[in-house]
Amino acid sequence: MNGDNRPVSVTSETEYVQTGRNAGRTKQLAVVAMLIAIGAVLRMVAPPIFGITPNFVIAMYCLSIVLVRPKFGEALAIGIIGGALSMVTSKSPIPYINLVSEPAGALACAMIVATLSDVTIGRFSLKPLVATVIGTLVSGSLYVLINKFALNLPAAAAQGALVGVVLPVTLFNAVIAQAVYLPAKKFLRL
Repeated sequence: MNGDNRPVSVTSETEYVQTGRNAGRTKQLAVVAMLIAIGAVLRMVAPPIFGITPNFVIAMYCLSIVLVRPKFGEALAIGIIGGALSMVTSKSPIPYINLVSEPAGALACAMIVATLSDVTIGRFSLKPLVATVIGTLVSGSLYVLINKFALNLPAAAAQGALVGVVLPVTLFNAVIAQAVYLPAKKFLRL
């Protein structure tokens, strides 16, 4: 209490540190939400390129994982959110598969981010490219595999989807994530 009987607020060092962590965590959550939302909007409005609609949601959740380096449970949550948005924007006959394939892709991306030392050319990090390639390949391959069995597709059709859709989308996602990484990192000061 001070002289006028009002309580004096004392902020301990622990409270100050905790508040700083919460503010940083809030910023990270905002980054993830913003990037995934951008990916969903782009996926809805982007025209097909050579008959293939790019999956910007995967590129953006991989980029957010590289930027904020979430724990595995958090990466799983990012993947579930990405899967739900991909399901809504999907042109697939079985859009619910995204609820399995996207969390798997997000976890694969998070494992690469957590375990791979930084891959660089000079001072230029290629980790976004590598993590996005792995995340997209895991997500896309699992998506094709589940579709193959669910729709009883011939092996040639699944192989054609892998080569004709998953690989081009993987390349596109990796280029997008790599191109946006440095400006996003500088803008967000992460």
